[in-house]
Amino acid sequence: MMANNQRSLLYYVLLVCCFTAVCFGDDDDVFKAIEICKDKLKDDPHFPRVQYSLAQLLDAQISSAGSELDVSLVKEVVQLYRDVGNPPNAVEEKRIPPTKVRFESLMRAATIAKDVLRERQQAISYYMLAMQIDGIDQVSILVAFEETLKLLLSSTIVKQGASIDILGEIEAENEDPLQLSLQLCNFVGNKYPNEPLVDEFRGATLRKLKQPNSAYQSYEKAMIKSREHYLNCRNESQQNSEDNCFVHLKKFISTSILVAAAAREAGISFDDQMSCLAAAENYAVPVLASAQEYDDEETHMTKDDLISEMVELYNNMGVLEKKRGSLHEAMKYFRKALDINPTDGHAIVQLASISSQDDDGRSISHVKELDRGYVAGLFDGYSSRFESELVDVLKYVGHELVYKSLRDALPNATSIGTIVDLGCGTGLLGELIATDMPWVAIHGTDLSQRMVDISLERKTGSGGRAVYSTVSNLDASEFLSNFDEASVDCVVASDVFIYIGDVSDVLDECMKCLVKNGLVGFTVESYETTEADSGLRLLPSGRFGHSKEYVYQIAEKHGFQVLSWKDAVLRQQAGKNVNGAVVILQKQR
Repeated sequence: MMANNQRSLLYYVLLVCCFTAVCFGDDDDVFKAIEICKDKLKDDPHFPRVQYSLAQLLDAQISSAGSELDVSLVKEVVQLYRDVGNPPNAVEEKRIPPTKVRFESLMRAATIAKDVLRERQQAISYYMLAMQIDGIDQVSILVAFEETLKLLLSSTIVKQGASIDILGEIEAENEDPLQLSLQLCNFVGNKYPNEPLVDEFRGATLRKLKQPNSAYQSYEKAMIKSREHYLNCRNESQQNSEDNCFVHLKKFISTSILVAAAAREAGISFDDQMSCLAAAENYAVPVLASAQEYDDEETHMTKDDLISEMVELYNNMGVLEKKRGSLHEAMKYFRKALDINPTDGHAIVQLASISSQDDDGRSISHVKELDRGYVAGLFDGYSSRFESELVDVLKYVGHELVYKSLRDALPNATSIGTIVDLGCGTGLLGELIATDMPWVAIHGTDLSQRMVDISLERKTGSGGRAVYSTVSNLDASEFLSNFDEASVDCVVASDVFIYIGDVSDVLDECMKCLVKNGLVGFTVESYETTEADSGLRLLPSGRFGHSKEYVYQIAEKHGFQVLSWKDAVLRQQAGKNVNGAVVILQKQR
């Protein structure tokens, strides 16, 4: 008995030491704690609480490692978290960690697998294991469910050999991710039949399966349940905080938008589509009008989310009116969106596309940039079909033009060591460079996280080498600011400046990071200018046009010489050529 008590005390002291090192210790304390944990696990390998402490200690090292990651260390951390969350059979019952610790460990393992190792299948497995922990609460299951479905809906296949068993109800071997998604929706829906999130993801899955009528019905169920949750919250306001009701209202608005979109795809009338959106507006407007009544920070943050959803609602109402030819009504809704958020990119672009010659056209002619959230969302939604539509359908050649002009401007390409690819997208331009100049380190960035994920996986056709050394999810100027002075040989941007507009900040950062005589290669779209025109304008396409005079002036202003300007057809749109130019600038100072 005494020996057991001493061993228990030793374990307790060990855990306290590890916890103290994680939270308060300096580097020496952390390394000592790591060694203590590792030594203990050598003697006693099935000790989840020690594994958990070691995982946290090593996890902290991963988080502070920056770009210099030790992949073997990352994999060790993932395995530790996995064993804590799903202990092997050899672990004694009394040693099994609490439910919350197991759930959090599996969720962390999944997050690292997804975001650091880029192992989506592994992440899916860990999220699904988290869902089957005995005694887990509804909120936690729904969090794991949502993360799983996001991955499944962005995947193409569950890797061969994958075997997943959830509570004996789902078994998947080499399963199509969309079919597995439906199975998960049925599983969670049976447990929580009143949860709108399940119907929302079922609708998204059916939409991808090209079943528009079934998708519409699922989204409609999600909308109805969301509305019921909101009304119940309002009726029980004494028991529910105001911001909790805001969350339910926001969900009702978002599902109403989804219903309208699914109705359009299912061939349901414009009037029925609009009625879904109008109903959401009727519920939301009185709530927004009472914004000043709430002063606490948390409620205001929740209300901000609601306001953002209202902007989306008005934009969708405007798009719907535009599609049925009611341009005056469409402009009214886009103006409502801008009344809430004057910089909303979607509303600005839509107004530009239908009102370039009247008062609205003049009111947006001063716009020099689009908000980053709009651009990121645009390309997140476009990522899965980006290359097939842009290259195959719209005959886009901007990446080829930039690369050819860049090579023509490089008398000695072997001297080039570092190239930055702004707005790298799926890696079209990067692959051309990496294939022809394999010695070059290419660093990409894109506002769209989904584009980043795709480009990180891109390999060259010959040899299967990764195209990019790194890919970041930053805007162009911020990304360039991370490079040391005179450390970059070339900066390229294919079909990017048309979404940035005013490129002054970008050229400032290029000037700082480029070597002497460094190059900037990019495309711009042309448009017919007037005498009073600044040379930069938001076009009806929703993209910016840059005049030749503007480019020459801004290049000179920022210390660049226009080395070459070549007029070219960049792509097709609505069966017509989109004219522009490919430009090479050279640093002069």
